[in-house]
Amino acid sequence: MSSLSVPEASLAAIQDQNTKIISVAKRPTPVPVGTQVLVRLHYSGVCATDLHLARGNIPYLQPKVSVGGHEGTGVIASLGPQVDTGEWRIGDPVAVRWVHIVCGKCEVCTTGYENLCASRKLAGKDIEGTFAEYAIADSSYMVRLPAGVSDADAAPILCAGVTVYKALKIANLRKGSWVAVSGAGGGLGHLAIQYARAMGLKVVALDARKRDLCLSLGAEVYIDVLETKDCVSDVIEATAGGAHGALICASSAQAYADAIKFLRRAGTLVCIGLPAKSTSLPLGPEDFVGRGIKVMGTSTGDRQDTLEALDFVANGQVKPQLIEKRLTDIEGILKEIEDGTALGKAVVKIA
Repeated sequence: MSSLSVPEASLAAIQDQNTKIISVAKRPTPVPVGTQVLVRLHYSGVCATDLHLARGNIPYLQPKVSVGGHEGTGVIASLGPQVDTGEWRIGDPVAVRWVHIVCGKCEVCTTGYENLCASRKLAGKDIEGTFAEYAIADSSYMVRLPAGVSDADAAPILCAGVTVYKALKIANLRKGSWVAVSGAGGGLGHLAIQYARAMGLKVVALDARKRDLCLSLGAEVYIDVLETKDCVSDVIEATAGGAHGALICASSAQAYADAIKFLRRAGTLVCIGLPAKSTSLPLGPEDFVGRGIKVMGTSTGDRQDTLEALDFVANGQVKPQLIEKRLTDIEGILKEIEDGTALGKAVVKIA
């Protein structure tokens, strides 16, 4: 195995399985096997999914590991014995993403939905994640970071950015259409505003006490959900008839209920945020038949989606609003996401 100088033990933000407290401690540095590589991490984003995993409040997102994180950027530090050394070398800048590996053979993998593979392994859930100095990625399902994008800027794109970019892709809205973004000032939402603008869409931003940020990023209209008397009427009025599309980035049942009402005929709702409690959409057959409403959902994207999302950053069309933190700040960052008070996207500087 080829490698840089890799310590036997290294730091990680580890969650105690009994107390659920996250603290930084040394652990044995992971060792890559097969086609895996060891990545020396420089930055890691912190995502709402990390919060769900840490709290254990989503039934299908129960962690099997104690180190979270899945938006990691860094360089290859060592290679597993089966890595293609013609393609991957020590020092290559790479990403450690939410989807660690897929089977590549099943129906969803071969029809463009590989992120939904039943055999997938997920970083921070099934494989120890990126809240650490070192993490494992699999070279058979790895993304190389493009030139011209810093590690700090790339990290939020690996899950938050590609998720909202994919959501806008599948919404298939025409240029000039109105898209409402719920949770517009948060980690996903502030990126959604920028991707929407870059794709020729007009944005209605919905959030609480984040007007300046949302408008500065290009939203045409901002509606404060805590100040308005009627969010639905405000969106319909601002868009002269209702939004053509809605991206629900907030983990809010009310955001979903409002979006169903303010979508115009043939409008598209894209579900992203996961409320902590089981939530039913207030929809009936009449909404589909009489109004032509479409409801879709997405989480993350495939490798090509990731590369496309990073290209917007490389081209200067999308710029993550970063709040730089340290490994010891993980619990505080998760609390801000939980409370909805974060402006932009927290990234943890590791090296």
